[in-house]
Amino acid sequence: MVNEVITNAKEMIQRSGASTRIATVGEINDLKEKLDSKFPEWLIDLMTTVEVCDSELVVPFDAEDEEDDENPQLRIEFLNPKCIIDECLDAVPGCAVFESGYICIGVEIAIGDAYAINIHEGNNPPVYLLDHEYGEETEMIIENKRTVVKKLSDLFQVARIKERKLPRSYR
Repeated sequence: MVNEVITNAKEMIQRSGASTRIATVGEINDLKEKLDSKFPEWLIDLMTTVEVCDSELVVPFDAEDEEDDENPQLRIEFLNPKCIIDECLDAVPGCAVFESGYICIGVEIAIGDAYAINIHEGNNPPVYLLDHEYGEETEMIIENKRTVVKKLSDLFQVARIKERKLPRSYR
């Protein structure tokens, strides 16, 4: 349900005490033009109402270790519209799976693999990690995707936004 995604994203911001920015009208227009009908309206609602664009999401592997920066954790760059376009149309593995309904919404900061959702899996889809080592081999990428969370709202429920003094540019 869309409200659960937006609600959990807003709660993540409150819990983190940090946020970044929402997508601009121009960015959304560019996104719609370049990605056509493949970009879901519910994701546009998230990006235009909750300050998550360009944020670094930190997900601890163990909930007890949430505040300990020395413990292993996922570090996900939640992308802005320009970077989503780049990842879906020009970058590997996103460009190889875009026509199959996958949209890259983030990048693993440490290794550069893409985090993606599939637009055919509803308004609160699973989040997958796509391995860039498979190049443009669509079937191999999809076959070897790893489920990070079963629902996007679950990602926002466990993540926190790492505070930064300056916005980090993706490219």
